[in-house]
This record gives sequence, structure tokens and C-alpha cells, in this order.
Amino acid sequence: MPRRVLVTTLLTLVVSTLTVLAPTGTEASVTRKISMRPDAVSTSVTRTRVIRLDRPADSVVAYWRGNPRAVVTIALSQDGTQFGAQEDAGRDEIGRERRDGTTYGALRDAAGAVAVRVTTDRPIAQLTVLGLSDGATITKTRTTSLIPAADAATTQPTVLPRGGWGADPAYLTWAPQFYATKKLVVHHTDTSDDYTDRAGAEEQIRSIYYYHSVTQGWGDIGYNFLIDKFGNVYEGRYSRDYAGANPSGDDASGKGVTGAHTGGWNSGTVGVALLGTLTTHDATPAAREALARLLAWEANRNGIDPQATSPFVNPVSGETITTANIAAHRDYAATACPGDTFYPTLPALRAQTAALVNGSDTTAPTAPTGLKAVAGTTSVRLSWNAATDNTRVARYQVWRSRSSISGFGQIGTTTGTTFTSGSLARRTTYWYKVRAVDTAGNIGRFGATVSARTT
Repeated sequence: MPRRVLVTTLLTLVVSTLTVLAPTGTEASVTRKISMRPDAVSTSVTRTRVIRLDRPADSVVAYWRGNPRAVVTIALSQDGTQFGAQEDAGRDEIGRERRDGTTYGALRDAAGAVAVRVTTDRPIAQLTVLGLSDGATITKTRTTSLIPAADAATTQPTVLPRGGWGADPAYLTWAPQFYATKKLVVHHTDTSDDYTDRAGAEEQIRSIYYYHSVTQGWGDIGYNFLIDKFGNVYEGRYSRDYAGANPSGDDASGKGVTGAHTGGWNSGTVGVALLGTLTTHDATPAAREALARLLAWEANRNGIDPQATSPFVNPVSGETITTANIAAHRDYAATACPGDTFYPTLPALRAQTAALVNGSDTTAPTAPTGLKAVAGTTSVRLSWNAATDNTRVARYQVWRSRSSISGFGQIGTTTGTTFTSGSLARRTTYWYKVRAVDTAGNIGRFGATVSARTT
């Protein structure tokens, strides 16, 4: 019979691509701590076994001792009877670095699953299915000085701090270490791309945080920064309390915090993870734009040539490796990260980053005018007048909030001057604003903010 184990709770270039900080001044800053509710079941699996969870899970993952080459698949059920299609349990790219005898599968969105059917091609003596869902939330509000959004290509990016996405400090058991940043490493999280809004992305990041910190024993999330498919940027690895300022991932002297993203090469490198799986499809334009701007900011302030290849000496071990200054995880280790579709685009990413650093075009587009919002039952149709630029407008970013002054997040991009915001709650007021991005990556200022209430 399965042995049920209760896992107890242990324990801010980019120009404003996530929560838009209000104009210069002060604002009430909200910090959240969301504890996870883990539900783990350990059992042996000879061929197929259905494992039932105590509560509906937002995400699930399977991991096991021994048999690292086992082909394990999982199928999820929201009612305990009907199961979806079997999918490979995967391999967590950070878990590969653990080397503790456990094979860590990849986190999967569970959409309230209460049962998991596990199938293996060889017997496994101890396999654990971990279900994760949000638990208690503690919210704190304080008045802070805010950093205004800027337009320069290498300005410090706006990053949602850990408290913004709900990181529970109880899971942080690792003391930060700092070294000068010399290399930039790109990852994907090898998790689901199915999240439909920022809240879904944050939920996924919380699961990754718990999985890395507690289950795998790293004591924190492995990545220095994460970027969702909408272009929002999140603070990952803890470095220090920025007291409301834009998190940079550095100590006060400008040295970068060591992550746990590339085994043997974590110190002196910054790991940036695109949230999702880029094996059969590329990153979204919004995610790629945010990534290039984040890398341009890091490269510019650390004196890194985005298109060069150079030796790197690990400041801790003394080991040396020669890689591109902007490289992929697979350039350092035997892994498919950051995905077979995204990896061949790295030369273009390096060129885009270099163009931002060199500042060949620093003139931002004008703000769009005439923004209008027409509400439906669960959607809002937006339209506006085109922005102008000294070269050419490439796309528009659309941002949304339920408040007129704060809490805005990017919900999509479009090359035209219309956009439909869907999957909304009924009888709810939403606020929108739009800004333009040109072909050189310069981001313009927002036009007027408008609201609409769904029916």
C-alpha cells in the first residue's frame, strides 16, 4: 500500500515590464507571503499505479530514487476517475544538478487534480508524487519611494520583487554569497506554458520556489531572474532587502548573488529563466524583448561584451571554461535547456542585446493617443491611434490592472492598434494603458489610462 507522507511547511535595459511603478514619489507597496500546501505520497510502482492526493493540486511533480533512466509518465484526474493523456514526467533542469540519487521530474500544471496515474517501464522502489497548492497568505503594506519607469535601453529593469509574487521567507535556508558578474546564462524552466495571466505565472513560480528550496534542498529558487511569456520580469534568488527599491540581485557593492542554476558555474554568473518549455516552440516576442533588455542592462553595467566568447574562471573553484558571454545552460552542462527551438536563436539574441548596449537608436516612440475601451461580458475591446517614431514602431504593449494607479501588468503585445482582453470576470472594472516599442527596442511612454466595466 502507498505510504502517505505529509511534507510540512519548512520554513524588480528592461523598461518596466512587470508591475508599473507609479510616477516618482511614494506609494503603498504590498508584500505577500504565500505558504504552499504540499501533499506528497511515496510508494513503489512496478508498472502502473494511481496515486490519490488529499486535496486538489495547482501543480504536481513525480520524483524517485534510483533507476535514473526509467521512462515515467503521468496522467492527471480532477475527479479521481477520468484521466487525461499520459505525458512524460520530464526532468527538472535544476534538479539534474542535485546529484543525490534522486531523479527529479518536471513540475506540471495540475488544474485541481486529485489523482495521478503513474506508469513506468521498469520497477521503482520509491516514487513520490508531490502536489502543491497555495496555502495561507499574509499581506503587508508599507509606504516606499518608487523608481519611475525610464526609456533608455540599458536602464535598470523594473522587476517584481519576491514579496510581490508571494515568496515565503520560511523556505529560504541559504546564506547569500556574492561575486562580480562575468557571464550571463539563459534557461527555460521546462514547465507548462499554459498559464493565461500574471497570476498564473506567479503561481507557477511559487511552485518552482518550493520545489527547489524544500524538496530538492537548495534553500532557495535556483534562478536569479525569471521572465514570463507576457514579458514580466521577476526577482528570483534572494540577495538582500531592497526596502521597496528595484531589486537588482546585487549586494550594496554591485556584486551579483550566486544562484543554483548551472552546476559548477553558479558564482560569477547570472541565470535568467524563461518560464515555460521552449523545446517545440520559440519564446514569445514579449519574453524575448524583456530578456534582451535584461541582458543588455546586466552586460552594460558589468562590462560584458554581449557578442564575445571568452574564458571564465570560477571564483570559488578556480576551474576555467570558455563560453559565449551570453550562453545557454547546455553550453555548460549536458542538458537540453533552454530548449531545441529557442537555442538556435541565441546568436540573434546576442546581436539584439549588443544593439541595445551600443545604443544605435535611443529615440523612443511617442505615446499612443485616443485609447478607447469597449466592454463585453467577459472581454474588453481596446483601440488607439498609432504612435510615431524616427524609425518604425514594431509593436505595442498592453497593460491591465484593477486599480487606476497601481498593480498594472503586461497582458500582451500586438503589431496593430487594437487588442481584445479576454477571460475577464463579469461586472468588474479594469484599467488599461498602452505603449509602443520600436524596431531598435526603445520603449515609449504610456498614453492615457482608460477603464471599462464588464457586464
